[in-house]
Order: sequence, then C-alpha cells, then structure tokens
Amino acid sequence: MESQKILFVLAFKLIDTVLAFIFFYLMVFFYDPYAIGKVQFAISFVAIFSFVFNLKFDVAHLKIYPETEDKAVSIGTLMFFKGLFISFSLIFYFLLLSFITLEPIVIILVLIFMFEQIIQSINTSLRHILVADNEMIKGSFPWIVSTTSKIIVLILSQFVFQRNELSLAFIYLIGTSINTISLLIYCIPYKIGKPTKVFLKKYLNLTYPLTLSTIVTFISDNIGIILIEFWISSEAVAFYYAGDHLAVFRTIIPNIITLIMISIFSKNIANNKLEKNKELIKKISKYSCILWGAVVLLSFLYSDELIILLIGDIYKPSIFVFNILILSYFIWINDIPVFAELNAKGLTKLYSSIKIIGDLYTIFLTVLFIAPNGLNLGINGVALAVLFGYATYSPIYRFILWKKYGYGFNFQIFLYLFAILVVLALNFIFPFSLNLIEYIYLIPIFIVVNLTFYFGILYLLKAIKRDDIKYFKLMLNIKALIKLLYENLAIKNKNSNKSF
Repeated sequence: MESQKILFVLAFKLIDTVLAFIFFYLMVFFYDPYAIGKVQFAISFVAIFSFVFNLKFDVAHLKIYPETEDKAVSIGTLMFFKGLFISFSLIFYFLLLSFITLEPIVIILVLIFMFEQIIQSINTSLRHILVADNEMIKGSFPWIVSTTSKIIVLILSQFVFQRNELSLAFIYLIGTSINTISLLIYCIPYKIGKPTKVFLKKYLNLTYPLTLSTIVTFISDNIGIILIEFWISSEAVAFYYAGDHLAVFRTIIPNIITLIMISIFSKNIANNKLEKNKELIKKISKYSCILWGAVVLLSFLYSDELIILLIGDIYKPSIFVFNILILSYFIWINDIPVFAELNAKGLTKLYSSIKIIGDLYTIFLTVLFIAPNGLNLGINGVALAVLFGYATYSPIYRFILWKKYGYGFNFQIFLYLFAILVVLALNFIFPFSLNLIEYIYLIPIFIVVNLTFYFGILYLLKAIKRDDIKYFKLMLNIKALIKLLYENLAIKNKNSNKSF
C-alpha cells in the first residue's frame, strides 16, 4: 500500500514535470533571455531571504502529527507558527527593500515574488498536513492542476499582455495561487485546534536546531544565480536557469522521498518498528539509485538533442550545466532516506550540523569557481560547485553516521556507475547514440536499446535480482492502483472540533 502510494506520487510528479517542460518551452518561445533572466534573478533574490517564513515547522509536523492523538491541536500549532512568521516576513522584506538599491523593475518583480513566496509557504504547510495524515496522493495531485493552469494562463496572456518581465511574473503568481486553492479544498475537512504550551514547545524543540541550516540552505540554493547576475549578465542567468530547470526532475525522487519517509518513519518509530525502517532505507536507496542511474545515462547520451530541439541553439551553454546537475544528484539521492530517518528520530541537531557544513562548503566552492578573481568558470562553475560539494562531503558524513549510528553505505552504487560507464563506452564503439537532430524518430529506439543494456548489465552483476522484479510487478497491479487512486482522491470528513 505505502509503495503504491509512493508510486502514484512519483507518477503525478513525472506528469507535472512533463507539463513543466511544456511551460518552459512556451516561456522561452514567447520571452527573450533578458526577461527570463530578470525574473529568475528576482525569484532567487526573494528565495535567498525566504527562510524567515520557511523555518522547518512543517518538518516538525511530519514527526509530531503521526505520534499524537490531538490531531487538531497539532494542525493548529503548525498554522499558528506559519501565520506568525508570515507576518514577520512581510516586515522583514519591506525593511530589506528600503536598505538595498535595485532597478525599479526588479523592485516590482521582487514584490510580486515576495507575495508568491508567501503563498508558496502556505501551500507547503497544507501539503505537509495531508502527507502527515498519510494522504500523500491528495498532497501531490495539485501539482498537476497548478502547472496546467500556468500553461493555460501563459498562452492566454499572449493575447492580452505585453511579453515582458511583469506578465511572466504574474503567471508564476497565478499558478502558485491555484496550487494553494487546490490543496485548501482537500484540507477543508481537517479541524484546527487551539495551540497549547505543550505543543508549542514540541514544535520549537524540533525546529530551532534546523533554523540555521535552513538559512544556509536557502543561500546555497540561490547564491549561484545571484552571483551570475552581478558578475556576468541577465542572459547568463537565463542560460543557467535553462539547464537547471530542464534538470528539475532531479528533485522529484529526493524531495518526495524526504517528505513521505519522515512521516512513515515517524509512525514506525512510534510503533517500535525500527527494523522496518532499516529495510525501507535499503530498498529506497537501492531503487532510487538504479532509476537515477538510468536518468544519468540518458542525460549524457541525449542532452544535446533534448536542449537544442526544445529551446534552440542559443541555449547550448545550458547543456553542460544540465549534465553536471543530473550527475550530482546521483550522489545525493543515496543519502536521502538516511536524512529522513534522522529527522523522524528527532535528531535534528545532527542533521542540521551536517547540512550547514555541506552547504557552507558548496557556497565557498560556488564563489571560488565563478568569481572573476577566482577560477572564473562562468555558469559552469556553479554546477561544478554543486557536484564537487556532494562528492567531497557526502562520503565524510556517511562514514561518521556509520560509526555512530550504524547507517551503512550502499556500495552497490559503484555497480550502477560501472553499468553507466559500460553503456557509454558501447556508444563510442557502436552507433547506439548518433547525432539524431535530423532523425528525431530514432531517439526512442536508441533509448530502449541503451536502457536494455543498462538494466541487463545490472542483472548480470546481480545488482537487480528476481525478487526485485517480482516486487515491481506486485507494486504495478493496475486494478489495485486504480482502486487506491479513487479512494485517496475522495474528500473525507475528519473527526475534530473546528475545520479550516
């Protein structure tokens, strides 16, 4: 049941990713790189300071809600903190803008995305309320609704508005608002209780160790685009954003696994089923790495065709960024289940320490690689900083976690890498991957051939076994999946005192 729910969440996100590709394609078709670059700079500028209303009370909720009988009070406590920090964030942003000098158009964009980020913050809390109650399918379906609405609004806006930064910014705002409305519909049956001192203390105790790591993570995730804007150009921002956005599906598995696993692990810990968590960590790590290995392989083989066909020759600088970011997450994805259980166990101080050290190191590499007085690697330097950051500090903290808590490393990751290298080598020897720009209809055939080699090599190396194949067949039972989807998308009443 849990595996099938996760499968649906992944399917929804994959559909959303395809829709996001369509939105991105239309955006680069209608808008020039300068306008896209300005908008992405404004998004990153807002995001880098958005920690003020994105402190990890949502993560605390994933642990506390499954373990408590006072569900309504738990939700009420989460919403209390969300309202408090949204109010604080408004004051913070207006003070920030009074001290920083920006272009007039950028100030307007920042204001728009400030409100968009606040709505996104509410959106995140609503999704966590659903996921904490094991309603992960309901929490995921609005992704599709939101991205579809952005595509529709983008197309319609071309007949009404000018093609400039402001119209593009409002499209983002509308999409996020519709996402939040969709989540609200599913959250209406839930009840809100009055926060108590006990619950306020629980949430604060779990959240405060994550505060500093949240700030550092937001800086690490957005500093690259900020530096590209200041040290290179708005057009360069657009090129980096293109590679990063086309690689957006690199976040599908990690983010979904983290969100869902914290809730599931917390329930197992509350029911003293610790061995079940260990089994889940092994399975998730294994299957995530195998599937992501296939993504890495295909990105290295067909990224040129993908980017040139989708958005044109002008975005060729995005190809290297795309490949490096995809490869970097092959390292990171192996650690996601372990981090999820650290949060579920309440070891937030340890998790926060690991994140702070890793993100600070990545920030240092980003500045070093892109600075005019440093290595001056341009937009490629930002992507390389992410890769080298993961590759350097991941083995170090995994060794520490193994010594202290017994979290072993998935050494089969080297078998997956070996299989990728073998298939890439075969493509140099035999014409499995040609320059297919003029023969686009052949790409699906070559994808099937290369994936067959990849999974075949893993089967021969016993990295994939018959039990794994049986497990996937059981999980893909169509009749059971349809029934599960129907049951989970229905709106049900929740027992408590006060609704949204």
